[in-house]
Amino acid sequence: MRVFACSLILLAFECTRTTQSYPDDAPSSTCDSMMPSNGANSIPCQSNYVIEANKYQYSSNDNIQITVRGETSFNRFKSVLLVAKDSSDTNILGHWSSTDTSVSIVSCNDTLSNGITLTSSDYKSQIQATWHSPSTAAQGNIVIKATIVQSYGTFYVNCFNITLTPQNNPGPMDSLTNPLDRLVRDVAATSKVANTSVPSMNTTSSALTLNWAYANGTTTVAILTNNLLRSQWVAIGLSLDNRMGNDHVFVCQRLSDDTILLQRFINPDGHATTTIVTAGSNLGGIFQVNSVSFNNGIIYCEFSLSNFTATTSRRRKRSVTLLSQSTQYQIIVAIGPLAGPNSLVQHSWTTVLSQTMQLDQSGTISLATIGGSANLLRAHGIIMLFTWMLLVSTGIIIARYFKQSWPTHKLCGKAIWFAIHRFVMICSALMTAMGFLLILIYKNGEWTSRSLSHEFAHSIIGIIVCIAAAIQPAMALFRCESDDRHRFIFNYAHALLGTIALILATTAIMLSTFFISFNSVLNNYYGVVVAWLLSVFFIVITFECIELFSRKNWPPFKANNQTVSVQMGVINDSNEALPIDEQSPGTNILKERLKYILLALHILIAFGLSIALAAGIGEVA
Repeated sequence: MRVFACSLILLAFECTRTTQSYPDDAPSSTCDSMMPSNGANSIPCQSNYVIEANKYQYSSNDNIQITVRGETSFNRFKSVLLVAKDSSDTNILGHWSSTDTSVSIVSCNDTLSNGITLTSSDYKSQIQATWHSPSTAAQGNIVIKATIVQSYGTFYVNCFNITLTPQNNPGPMDSLTNPLDRLVRDVAATSKVANTSVPSMNTTSSALTLNWAYANGTTTVAILTNNLLRSQWVAIGLSLDNRMGNDHVFVCQRLSDDTILLQRFINPDGHATTTIVTAGSNLGGIFQVNSVSFNNGIIYCEFSLSNFTATTSRRRKRSVTLLSQSTQYQIIVAIGPLAGPNSLVQHSWTTVLSQTMQLDQSGTISLATIGGSANLLRAHGIIMLFTWMLLVSTGIIIARYFKQSWPTHKLCGKAIWFAIHRFVMICSALMTAMGFLLILIYKNGEWTSRSLSHEFAHSIIGIIVCIAAAIQPAMALFRCESDDRHRFIFNYAHALLGTIALILATTAIMLSTFFISFNSVLNNYYGVVVAWLLSVFFIVITFECIELFSRKNWPPFKANNQTVSVQMGVINDSNEALPIDEQSPGTNILKERLKYILLALHILIAFGLSIALAAGIGEVA
C-alpha cells in the first residue's frame, strides 16, 4: 500500500524500494495486525507524536477530522497507517477522505477507502484526514488505530490510538442532575438487601472518592474526583500485591475538550504499556460503562462488572490473573498525563491505599488529596530558575571579573567580591537542595520513567547538578591557603565544576519546557531560555573584551586615567616617614563603570526572564 506498506515490510532491511508495491490496496495481515509482515518488532511507546480528533463522540454518517502531528516541531515522521476498528479489534469500520495531498487513501481487506497512508517518504510534521462513520446506528466504541514510522527501522504500533464513543441520547431516567443519584437508583432497583445501597459521596472535602456496591452478581463501581485536569487520567488498579504488575486497571480520562472517557486495561508487566481489554477478552467479568460526566469541575465515571464465570481451562497461559469478585485486592491509585487524546503516558503520581476492595461487597474510600501538590512542582521549578539563571550566573560573573574591584574596601573582613560571591553561592547551594527536596516529595521518591524522554533526561541532569552544588561549598571549605603552591588545583577545579554545573542546569531548564505533563504550557517558553543564554553570551563576551583592552592598554584604559589610593602615616623612627599600607592596586574609572553597568544589565535581564518563566510555571496544571 504505497509508502507505508513498503516501509513496514522492509524496515528490518533498512532499504528503500518503489512505492508502487501495493498501488491500490494493502495486505490484510498488515491492516489486521498493524505490524510489518516480516516479523520486525516495534519499539517501546514514547510521547513523540499526537493523534487528535475535532470531537470524540460520533453518530451515524458522521464526519470526524483526524490530525496526526509531532509532539514538537522536531518530531517528524516518514509514514503512517490509520484504520478505524471496533472495540473487539476485528472489524474495520467507516471510510476515509482527505484534501491533504500527502495523504493516500488505501483499501484494506478488499473494502474501498478504509485506511490512509502517505504518498511519499518525505518527512512530515503533520497530516489531516476525515473519517466517515458507518451509516448504520452507532456500534459502540471505535478505536482509530495507528502505526507511525519515524524512520527506517523505527516505528510505533498502537502507541497513539484514540477512542471515539457513540453519541447517546439520554432517556428520561438519565437526566438526573447528580450522577450519584443514578447510581443509588440503579442499585436500589436491583438489590433485595438493604446494605447494598451505595454510601453517600462527599465531593467537597475529598479529591477522589471510590465507591462500589454489589447486588445480584453485579458490582457497580463509581469514581468521583474534583482534581482531574484537562489531558489527564486517573486510574484505579486492583492488584494482588502492593506493586504494579498483574493488575486490572480502570482508567477515567479527561480529554483536552473536556470529554470523559472510561476504559478497562490490564497491566501485566509493571511499568510496561497497559493493554486495553476488549469485549471478547476473558479476563474476569464483563465490563460495561454505565455513566460518565463532567459537571462543575466534578468528574464522574461509573461502570459495572458482571457475568463472572469460573474457567476450567488451565492450559492457556494468561497475561494476568482473572479478576474475581471473591478476592481481596490492594487498591493502587495513579494519575498521569495524556500525550494526545486517549494516549496514556506513564503516571506522574501513584499511591497504594491501606484499604482493600472486594467486588462482592460494598464500600467507600475517600482521599483528601491526590496527585501530590502542584504547588510543590511549581515551587521546585521557580526556585531552580532563580537559583541558576540569576544567582549562580551572577556569582560566577563576580568571581571572574570583579576581583580587582573595590580594592580598599572590605566586607566582614574579606574582599568585597569574595564576600558577595561566597554569600550568593551558599544561598544557591541551599536553594538547590530545597528544590531537590520539593520535587522528591512531589514524586514520592519515585524516579521518572525512561519512557518520558525529556523528563528522564531532566532528572538525570538534575541529580548531577545537585551533586555539583553540594561539592562546590565542600571543596571551598577544605581549600588550601591562597599562597600554597597547590592552590591552583582548587582554583581550576572550582571554576570548571561551577561552569559545568551551570551549563547542565541550563540544559535541564530547557528540557523542562518540553515536559508532556505540562500539557505543552511551557513549550512556548523555550525562547525565554534561549534569550537568557544569548544575553549571558553577549555580556560575558563584553566583559572579556574589556579585560583584553585593559591588558593591552587600549587608550581609554591607559595609566593616566587611573586613580591610585595611597595611605601614608608617620612612625617616629629617626623622624623618617614610612608608609603604613602598601600602595593599593590602581583602578580604572571607565573600566569599573562599564563593569558595573554590565553586571546591573545581567541582573535585570536574568531577573526579568526568570519572572517570565516563573509565570509560565504558574500556568502549569
